[in-house]
Amino acid sequence: MTDTNGMNDNKKPDVSSQKIHTDQNEHLYIYGFEKSTLRTILTYVSYILSIGWVRLLFHWYPRLYLYATHRECDLSCATKILAIDNYQGKYKSYFVQDVQTVSTKNISAKKLATLDSHVDQDLLEKIRNKALKINLENGTRSEVYEYKSFWCKKKCYIWDVTKYEFSRLVGFDNGTMCSDFHLGSEHGLSKEEQLLRYIVYGSNEIIVPLQSIGMLLLLEVLNPFYIFQVFTLSVWFAEGYFYYTIAIILMSLFGITSSIVQTRKNQLNLRGTVASMENVRVLRDNGTFENISSKDLVPGDIIELPKHQTTLICDAVLLTGQCILNESMLTGESVPVTKTSLPPHQTLYDTKECTHHTLFSGTSIIQTKCHGGQRVLARVIKTGFLTKKGALIAAILYPPPADFKFDQDSYKFIGILALIATCGFIYTIVSKVSRGITPGDITIKALDIITIVIPPALPAAMTVGKLYAQARLKRAQIYCINNRVINVSGSINCVCFDKTGTLTEDGLDMWGIVPCTNSILDEAETDIPKLENHPLFEGMLVCHSLTLINDKLCGDPLDAKMFESTKWILEESDCVHVDENDVVIPMVVKSPSETSEIGIIQQYQFSSSLQRMSVIVRASGSDDYRSYTKGSPEMIIRLSKPETVPKDIAQALERYTTQGYRVIAMGRRASISETNTKISKLPRETVEWDLEFLGLVVMENRLKEPTTPVITELREANVRVVMITGDNIQTAMSVARQCGILSKDEYVVNVTMKPVERKEDCPEISFDIQSPESVRLSLQNGGSAMTEDVERGVANCNYKFALTGETWRALREYYPDLIDRICVHSAIFARMSSDEKQQVILELMRLGYYVAMCGDGANDCGALRSAHVGISLSEAESSVASPFTSAVSDITCVPKVIREGRAALVTSFGIFKFMVAYSLTEFLSVIILYSIDSNLTDLQFLFIDICLVVNFAFFFGKTRAYTKKLSRTPPMTSLR
Repeated sequence: MTDTNGMNDNKKPDVSSQKIHTDQNEHLYIYGFEKSTLRTILTYVSYILSIGWVRLLFHWYPRLYLYATHRECDLSCATKILAIDNYQGKYKSYFVQDVQTVSTKNISAKKLATLDSHVDQDLLEKIRNKALKINLENGTRSEVYEYKSFWCKKKCYIWDVTKYEFSRLVGFDNGTMCSDFHLGSEHGLSKEEQLLRYIVYGSNEIIVPLQSIGMLLLLEVLNPFYIFQVFTLSVWFAEGYFYYTIAIILMSLFGITSSIVQTRKNQLNLRGTVASMENVRVLRDNGTFENISSKDLVPGDIIELPKHQTTLICDAVLLTGQCILNESMLTGESVPVTKTSLPPHQTLYDTKECTHHTLFSGTSIIQTKCHGGQRVLARVIKTGFLTKKGALIAAILYPPPADFKFDQDSYKFIGILALIATCGFIYTIVSKVSRGITPGDITIKALDIITIVIPPALPAAMTVGKLYAQARLKRAQIYCINNRVINVSGSINCVCFDKTGTLTEDGLDMWGIVPCTNSILDEAETDIPKLENHPLFEGMLVCHSLTLINDKLCGDPLDAKMFESTKWILEESDCVHVDENDVVIPMVVKSPSETSEIGIIQQYQFSSSLQRMSVIVRASGSDDYRSYTKGSPEMIIRLSKPETVPKDIAQALERYTTQGYRVIAMGRRASISETNTKISKLPRETVEWDLEFLGLVVMENRLKEPTTPVITELREANVRVVMITGDNIQTAMSVARQCGILSKDEYVVNVTMKPVERKEDCPEISFDIQSPESVRLSLQNGGSAMTEDVERGVANCNYKFALTGETWRALREYYPDLIDRICVHSAIFARMSSDEKQQVILELMRLGYYVAMCGDGANDCGALRSAHVGISLSEAESSVASPFTSAVSDITCVPKVIREGRAALVTSFGIFKFMVAYSLTEFLSVIILYSIDSNLTDLQFLFIDICLVVNFAFFFGKTRAYTKKLSRTPPMTSLR
């Protein structure tokens, strides 16, 4: 679709508001406004009449200023946008944004001053009146001369004149065929085209706002709390009340200074972590390469990747060669990941499906390879905040609103105090007017009542517990980037854990293999080289993504352990291994005696959604090609020929997984019938089907030493413990038994989904009840049982649900009424994706639990961000999505955080009660004294001050000693 005028001649509907889905649980409601001259004049008059108080109110609530000076209008002609970010349907954040008009007609060099490249007048003349290409999330791809847009939470929304709505600007990966990325790869963008795209997408920078000290000071002083303090101090100085006034001034100066220092430090740290600038080589339309600054990159550029040691500064698709990356910034795991070039298939590009062909911003290039002396090229698809790293930083800059009942109740009680102060204010005026006191004295005394009832030192005093808790956590190598969450952690009553790398060790140990011969499982073999002639052994040699970096074997620990157990040698190709049809063999494996050699021709990287990986190989001296596929047993069995799968495979799997072993299955296609010229371009769907089942690879995954004691401690404290993992459900159940998530007397109800023949049919959910000894007891109602039936089946017994991601999806879609009860009684969620982990966390929170999530890696980031308290065991950049990060990579940090949270929460309760009790006591004293005498003497004021100082010092000392003791007690004691 091409729109040359930026306007639509069709009848325009009246649209003044719109709902935009921005995330899994977030919606953005936008409303259009245009300026009203009359309202603006009246607003400025109100500034003068109120001596600036109305302007101060508008500073605190910008949306009120919008209502006061603008009127609601159609979105198409709006000059301002009110965006309401609705998180989980409960919390709202308000943003007032300007609507900008972007056009090439009035573009100037001044507007493009951020470009490092020289923008001369001739170049500007060339792009004038040229169309701008925009790519929107709703599927619209158009060329326009002018468009309207606004920015909210680092995302750009553009007015789509064809669909009469705002839609988010996306990169060039959206709606693009894989083959299209290769079009024109010999020639890059011209300078004119690059400039046009720069106008739309802006600079390729992830800029973290860095405010000056003066601005931070101004914003802090204009906080309602400090404005109230200024009012209080003015009243007290006018009354000659100096002692407590000086104490409040010193406390406020300390609070302002510490807040500014902390805010500035956080901004500098985040900017220092994010900031990166590189020089890149970009292919131009004349076929030559040009060095430019990375911030000038735009989607569509073709860049040359250096051979090693550089950081990627955009999201890109690999077009040629191979790239080995360190993605610890995103995943939290420093395991090298191999990326291969994107095949030119006639299918739509999808980031999740093509993740092993996609390079992400912020990841580090370890090494690039390309045979035949070719360059390693990649096409830029996303820049700036559109990248995966940009989305992560945006999530940090705009965290979800915190919901804590203590804070809400505090505000309500302060409201009650305000009501009491109002009554005292009125009483003071009436009583003093009746005595004939001067108006000035009446005003001072009446205002003094307000400052007495609402303690101005309350917020500062309530931070004491959090500061001590944060300091003690830091000494325990637990770092907190948001100390407000410390109080929330004191209310945690449900903790969710990832399994691998959190409860268990990161690495795996090889236990043995179970080969399959003629559809019969043989005995398990722990001495792997003994089965050298079995095809399962060859699969272990080649079906992996290992690589060599400085002659050292690098890659996934599972692959490394599996390959090392074979005693064979992995070597890089010297480019001699090329046949007459240009089939390149980049890696070869050799026997210890170097008498046998197998070349790895093509790798299909592991995909968590597909639960498998594959390779195509050829043995030396042979013209036959064969493929091996490795993955979860369920997936490999599904892809294998039924006649090759052993009949007792289910029993064998249950036997190993219930002992806590990690089980991987292997299958192969003995021959690839396609011609050699197509081998390197075969889609994986062609390779990964009709397999011959070869057997099982059994790995041992040990629990971390502190896991069981910590789980026991949490359960004794009546804290619910849940496991959410991407691993096999039987393995998860076994680990849960070992570490105590499932106790010895608890029954497990395995919730499963029965497959259906037609997609439109509703799947049946069955409840398979097992005793603690894993003996099956019953199957309720042939697969359609409700949870009430299950409860009758395990009457007078403890039971927990266990289910997989597949069952979870079916429950959400077909049985939403069961979700609540399943969540309340579940202990294990297995085979869960990142999104599904986040869904479980949100469901638990909706049910009223205060949830903590502990995990590592990118798969846990969504859950860490959504939980009330996220605790990351990874020091990667992704950990900044969670408020707590532990430098010690085990779960001992969880009870420490809960203890400190409870200590800080008790301290906050105590200080709150003390300050309120003091204020009310002083209020009653002053009211009584005002009733007796018209004025308080200096001696009476001094007596009140001394009582305050003594009481506060006593309480402060007791609180510090109590919280220190409380932080060292077990959670069970502190709970009660």
